[in-house]
Amino acid sequence: MLALPLSAFHVLHPTAGLLALLGVLVPLLVYLWNRRPARVVQVGSLRWLETAANRRLRRLNPEQLLLFLLRSALVGVLALAVAGLSWQEPTPPVRGQVLLSPDLLASSALAAVRPGIDSLRQQGYELRQLRRGFPRVPARTWARLASPTPSLTDSLRALLPADNLWMRAQQAADSFPNRPLRVFSTAALRRFEGPRPALPATLRWQLIPTPDSARWLQAAALVGTDSLRLLVGRSTEEASTFRSLTVRRPANGASVRVTGLPGISYQTTANGAQLRTLDSTIVPVRTTPVRAWLLTDAAYALEARYWRAAVQAVSVGLVAPLQLTAATQAPAGPLPDVVIWLKDAPLPAAWQQAAVPGTQVWRVGRGAGRAVSSTFIPTNTQTAVAIRRLDSLTVAAAETVWQDAAGRPLLVRQALGAGTLYDLRTRLHPSWSALGESPALPGLLLPLLQPPVAPTRLLAHDQRTLDPHQLLTTAAPAAAAVSVADDAPPATDLRPWVVLAAVLLFGLERLLSGRAAGRLLTATASV
Repeated sequence: MLALPLSAFHVLHPTAGLLALLGVLVPLLVYLWNRRPARVVQVGSLRWLETAANRRLRRLNPEQLLLFLLRSALVGVLALAVAGLSWQEPTPPVRGQVLLSPDLLASSALAAVRPGIDSLRQQGYELRQLRRGFPRVPARTWARLASPTPSLTDSLRALLPADNLWMRAQQAADSFPNRPLRVFSTAALRRFEGPRPALPATLRWQLIPTPDSARWLQAAALVGTDSLRLLVGRSTEEASTFRSLTVRRPANGASVRVTGLPGISYQTTANGAQLRTLDSTIVPVRTTPVRAWLLTDAAYALEARYWRAAVQAVSVGLVAPLQLTAATQAPAGPLPDVVIWLKDAPLPAAWQQAAVPGTQVWRVGRGAGRAVSSTFIPTNTQTAVAIRRLDSLTVAAAETVWQDAAGRPLLVRQALGAGTLYDLRTRLHPSWSALGESPALPGLLLPLLQPPVAPTRLLAHDQRTLDPHQLLTTAAPAAAAVSVADDAPPATDLRPWVVLAAVLLFGLERLLSGRAAGRLLTATASV
């Protein structure tokens, strides 16, 4: 049976309603003071008749109780209409939210925080995923995660989105305002992109430690006829590093011995050679060198010397051998892997269609440029490099890769056909910058000139973690107090229904009153 609490009903004008309720006195007086005419007596003493009539006129004779109650109810209903009766739907209870990052659900680290999450659930917290839409975690799924099967873990990993947890946390704070939020996520740095947003004080974040290191095979290339050069990655909480090593080329189907990476086998197929790792990851073996063109003219002769030295220094870290060609005109044939364009002339229009995935074209600052006094801090050395001149040309729809201390773009990239065009807005020459003499330059160019690999392979093994102090930054200022009326559901005006009830009661009252009057006339006539 549905029970409505009296606190859900409200009146807008209580004083007017009370004054209108005083109208109940009218039917009460009519009910209590019932004047009935004296009976007509044909014979008898005149004195006796006068006394009997006066006694009846002064008598209080309560009769017609049902009609009185009906009239009182009519007046009471009209008083409610004047007072403005409304019904307020009860406000649902405020429930806290536990938000779990999807990668934590698929991780063995979930067991460490499961008791705390169960305690929050017993306190009324709802369990949701920290991803688009914030879907709930059903109780059955949560129970199965207590002892996950490989199929369940694999299905969860298949649904992992490449979400930015900073953005999702801010969306959660907007979606569940004025509610306590508890966020549980791994500390993987790849899940946190950009600056930390201003989060409310009601949100508490707990980072769960992940495996402290990982090793994987990133790329492989054939060197000569009997050697393989392997690029092995290692990621820790602090950084991800790569090292190259050379091993003998094994026979088809034989294993490749690499310290810390067991189970690598060498295979030759119709599409070329490949390496298969223990987790069935396929790493293709590159059989061609990294081809690079250094195209320059007399005006850029000194600049070309710095670029030649930089590219040769980078070649030590490339997984495939480098084949550098210096010329004033582009050689015949398809575009190479890397083109360094040291000319003021525009790029050939045909390159827009000739560029294939993996093709890189580099340009440097053109013209006389403009003098600046700035610095650039490379991420691999943290040593400031002087920037003395920048070109004045603007590149539309470009992505910033490097920027100087003033926030100005230093290296930008954009699409060139199916390839990539890099624009260095300064030069390596000392009159423009100190980049050409910086020991950090080869390390900066290496990840850009390295043959492209699937980015998902990097993300899958990246073990760098977020600094916990970033979660302790100042929270967003508390929002202004929200009144109950703002948070409460809209009230339903009941006055139209009250007026309708009054009309029905009035019609019923008229019907009963007419019948009572008819019975009284009949009784009088019969006398």
